[in-house]
Amino acid sequence: MQTITHKEQQERWDVEHAKPQVLLQMDSENASSGVVKFLEWLEKNGTNLDGLHGVEMCCGKGRNIIGLAKKGITAIGLDFSPAAIKEAMKRAKDAKVEDNATFMVQDATKPFAIRPNSLDFAIDCFGSTDIESAEGRKAALNNLIDVLKPDGYLMVYLLSTDDEFHKEMIARHPGPDAGSFIHPVNRKYEKAFTEEEVKDFYRALELITLERTPKTATFFGKDYKCNHIWAVFQKKQQK
Repeated sequence: MQTITHKEQQERWDVEHAKPQVLLQMDSENASSGVVKFLEWLEKNGTNLDGLHGVEMCCGKGRNIIGLAKKGITAIGLDFSPAAIKEAMKRAKDAKVEDNATFMVQDATKPFAIRPNSLDFAIDCFGSTDIESAEGRKAALNNLIDVLKPDGYLMVYLLSTDDEFHKEMIARHPGPDAGSFIHPVNRKYEKAFTEEEVKDFYRALELITLERTPKTATFFGKDYKCNHIWAVFQKKQQK
């Protein structure tokens, strides 16, 4: 079992964002398929995207926030990597969506500089996957819940313990807690989840839908079958 501190995780992510070498999909300028699926789900359920306000924690270089902004959505991207946020701001300017896309260097485990109960939705797109402790993941979730309006939605997209590559990594390079591993190249922490873990972890919210998203991903030149967890939760009305 290998261990890692929060500071080490931040430093390793900053290096990866400054000079991508492993997680090349995080360098993409295309929105995640999980976020695209969320937008389609909102529209299918009668939500008008224009004028929505939201936040994404662990936004990286802003691919999802910029994608949202292009749809007329105003969103804030938060990440603890200064290198990622610097690039996200540049990309938003290049895409001419900086009026709708705001980025801030922000540790997801620390209180957000956002007004409570003010946002229509929040996105956890592999964010909790990269927070290296149960306490940190819980703090980040509480921060997301805090800024959501009552009835606001939280979309989560997470690695699964059914993913072939991540199952292999957990066996070969186990991390400090169940379902986690330390990446053999960039040395950063990642965690995969079971459906039961997801339902329990987000139990403060109402589960609206939970699905699997089968896909094939390439790691180290080899194709692996993935079965990521995609879910939408809703903040409960205060009594």
